[in-house]
Amino acid sequence: MRTSLVFLALGGAPLLVGGMLHAEVEIRTPPPSTVAVIPGRIADGTPSPPPPPVEIPAFRIESTQVKRVDVVEPPPLAGLPPVEGTITLKVHSVADPGLPDPPPPPPPPPIEDPQTLAGLADPGAHDPGTRLVFISATVYDRNRTMLRCYPHADGDKVIDAWSNLDFNHFGGITGIDASGGDGEVRSYVLLLGIGNEDTNKRRALLAARGIEYEAPDIPTLPDDQPAFVIETENPDPQGVTLLEDLHALYRSEGSRMAEAAATREAAHAARKAFLLANPPQPKDVTVHFWKRTKGDEDTREEGGRP
Repeated sequence: MRTSLVFLALGGAPLLVGGMLHAEVEIRTPPPSTVAVIPGRIADGTPSPPPPPVEIPAFRIESTQVKRVDVVEPPPLAGLPPVEGTITLKVHSVADPGLPDPPPPPPPPPIEDPQTLAGLADPGAHDPGTRLVFISATVYDRNRTMLRCYPHADGDKVIDAWSNLDFNHFGGITGIDASGGDGEVRSYVLLLGIGNEDTNKRRALLAARGIEYEAPDIPTLPDDQPAFVIETENPDPQGVTLLEDLHALYRSEGSRMAEAAATREAAHAARKAFLLANPPQPKDVTVHFWKRTKGDEDTREEGGRP
């Protein structure tokens, strides 16, 4: 691993950065031998294809109830008003169409099974080659990110770090594959939570309330290559490897990730503008209800009581 020590000093005196004393900062970069790739596609805002149409049986309607209902539904996008309106609710009582029963769920494995016990002790034990990781990313002014990484699915050994990357660019992927000089592949499934902070807007908002804004203490990081600074003392080795692999991914795929992020944001803005100009209306609902005429013996408890 390539690391460099940056001594922030002027004339032998430590330099104050962001209001805190930084005598030395260890800037880390991914090892040259680390190669990381995106095994799937990068989401770029292109709408998913519509689901196949559902085949509706030829119901024989016996009776119908109709009512008008006022509804309030969640907004289709954040920042938009809720979807409100009055819908028509139709409830058809129909004859039993004789649909096949869905397949029963598989029985749970016995708790004394060794593989089950191993999975409870370590959620990644069933597949040591794939690791589920949680990452919380707060992006400041779209050019520095505070990361809190959970390299283990049980939430143990959290590692905090500052990165010189805009982690909004990671929002279009769900996993990565990385390998080092030994050729062993490390596969990650990413659960990424991203928040954005505009320091100028935050400062102005707080100033209007008579509150002084406390800027984050961001260490000096280079801009010519992916790099990070670990804030956690005695960091977990797997957490360090995770950070290296994330930055190695950006080293090889950063341009494509940034382009996909810009396309996602443009698609989101266009969709939001369309919905503002064309507010959606709640849709009418039709329900088909029937009483089963088969399998009644399975719906009664012991003693014949329903």
